[in-house]
Amino acid sequence: MTSDADHYVGDFPLILKRHPRARNLKLRYEAKSGVALLTMPPGVSDRKALQFANRHHDWLLDQYDNAPEVIPLAAGERIPYLGRSVLITHAPGKAATVDIQNDQIIVGGSLPGFETRLQNWLKKQARLALNKAVAEFEPRLGRRPHKVMIRDTQSRWGSCSSRKTLSFSWRLIMARPDILRYVVAHEMAHLVEMNHGPAFWTLVEKLYPDWKTARRWLKTDGRALMLIG
Repeated sequence: MTSDADHYVGDFPLILKRHPRARNLKLRYEAKSGVALLTMPPGVSDRKALQFANRHHDWLLDQYDNAPEVIPLAAGERIPYLGRSVLITHAPGKAATVDIQNDQIIVGGSLPGFETRLQNWLKKQARLALNKAVAEFEPRLGRRPHKVMIRDTQSRWGSCSSRKTLSFSWRLIMARPDILRYVVAHEMAHLVEMNHGPAFWTLVEKLYPDWKTARRWLKTDGRALMLIG
């Protein structure tokens, strides 16, 4: 349960979020927090929104039952790194650094700060990999972003702002390298086409021909990565 909930749908905490550009009511279940989030267009009353949410209670139950497991960044857990499974190991007798050896991520130092050290290391690896992919696509596109940001997003893999700032989820470092490169190609294409029209997808295909396979993987398997850490 959460104290931030506005209402409840059965046992599910429900947060109402009004958005000026929303056209329809949109219900989403956030597996990590166990909260239902309902995005509302302007002018829609809370009463109508609650009626909508209650009509979809069974759908929320299905989402709950089918949600991937939430995995903490803790010793003994396995997480993907560059698409392969690795075991998180704690080495309290070693310096407070992080290293990867074969199929293990070894986190040194005391237990306090363990998760922060590991997450910071993963973010650093993500930044290196993402900057490398951006540099790869820059000459092919003839454009470069104003800035590249690494964020702790749990619903979006990447975004491109009107100021040409690219933002990416650090969790991309857990996906296969080809998936990461597709997301970069997708957001780089927005430097030219700030929409998802035919010209945009033509440009994405030019940058990353196998984009459909990668996009399909993100829709079917990417959700589990968002529940790690």
